[in-house]
Amino acid sequence: MPDYQFTDGISVLIKHKWKIVLALLILIIAAMFIYIIIPLLDGIIMGIVLAYIARPMKRYIDRYAPKASAYIATLAIVLPILLIFGFGIIEILNDILWAVKNQDYVVGILLSLLEKLSLPDFVRDRIRDMVLNFTSYLLPVLRQYLTISIVVDMGKAVAMLTLNTMLAVLICFYLLMDGERLIEKITDIIPQEVECFSVRFIKHLDGILSAIFIGNTYSAISVGVLSLIVFWVFGFSNVLALSAIMLLAAIIPLVTGWLVVIVLAIFRYFEMGSESAIVFLIVAFVVVILPPELLVRPYIINTKSDIHPMLIILAFLGGGMVGGIAGFFIAPILLGAIVAAYRAGAEVRRSQILESCDE
Repeated sequence: MPDYQFTDGISVLIKHKWKIVLALLILIIAAMFIYIIIPLLDGIIMGIVLAYIARPMKRYIDRYAPKASAYIATLAIVLPILLIFGFGIIEILNDILWAVKNQDYVVGILLSLLEKLSLPDFVRDRIRDMVLNFTSYLLPVLRQYLTISIVVDMGKAVAMLTLNTMLAVLICFYLLMDGERLIEKITDIIPQEVECFSVRFIKHLDGILSAIFIGNTYSAISVGVLSLIVFWVFGFSNVLALSAIMLLAAIIPLVTGWLVVIVLAIFRYFEMGSESAIVFLIVAFVVVILPPELLVRPYIINTKSDIHPMLIILAFLGGGMVGGIAGFFIAPILLGAIVAAYRAGAEVRRSQILESCDE
């Protein structure tokens, strides 16, 4: 009597029931683990980004000091970023506290600037009312909030920021130290049926993310350093805070710090006149804006990743709006994964066609 094998869906499920149970169990454990580490997601993503940024320096130092390369590369990349952001945030908080304590002086400056503008009377009156209402109602509430609950809230925020920063530095270091070995372990457990696609996918994804993060970050760091020098030469106050803002703005492609430069030029126009404002605007664009945008960013991102800049801009902006700091960097990772999957699939299909033609 012939041995009939059932090939319907129910029979297949029954045959592989323990594999299905094991897969579901692994998915549940993975979901629980992801849920637990969500508060630390900012630090994890930042650690991955920092590792990509520091990897070229690590590979260069490997020629001379391979055992210390991970330590030196991590310190050389993380320390300047932490110093710029740390001192910038401290200076911004000090300015906010000063503005709250010196409400009358701030209002006087705003009203004097408003009088210098050649605006219609009804527009000037509306803006004056907005300024007075803000200072009369919102600033006292803000002052009360600062004196009552900011200690607790800021304590929690500082604790989480410190924890995520330490985690980012540790992840950056260990990825630089053992990142290649980790990739090898991952490729070892990939099923043979999709090994060719997976290897190509990882290669393309690594190249795309490296280009995006290195291009944006190196461009932003150069903008921050150059703006620090230019702002100091032109005698701006709060130089560290302004440089930190410039660095943050420069992370997004095509946005850079030109918005900040224009705002500063407007304030300089009211303080020192049109000639000083025009000189500052020209120097800032020539020294701070144009070199990173025309040299650093296009060469690294467009040449190495071959992704249209508009897609990268949408990924950064959309990710930041949806997921905050972590989403700001996760969205480009997802974009890179989509592009890498497409390119890896195209290469696999092309190689299969060539093999069939050879046969």
